[in-house]
Amino acid sequence: MHRKEDFHSAPTQDFLEFFEEETHLEPQPLTRAPLRGWIQVAFWGLRIYIVVMLVMVAIGFARGIH
Repeated sequence: MHRKEDFHSAPTQDFLEFFEEETHLEPQPLTRAPLRGWIQVAFWGLRIYIVVMLVMVAIGFARGIH
């Protein structure tokens, strides 16, 4: 078992080689995955649910003020 101080020591040669290789790479652009079928329906259902819940909260808040 290693002591805690061993994990904070100088980086190993393997890590330095890995770091050198990775720092020269260009990041890949991120794109959105196309939503199809039931996934798109599920997201629209969630949007409608959120709107309905916000309306219900607004009605409950408005009635609670009186």
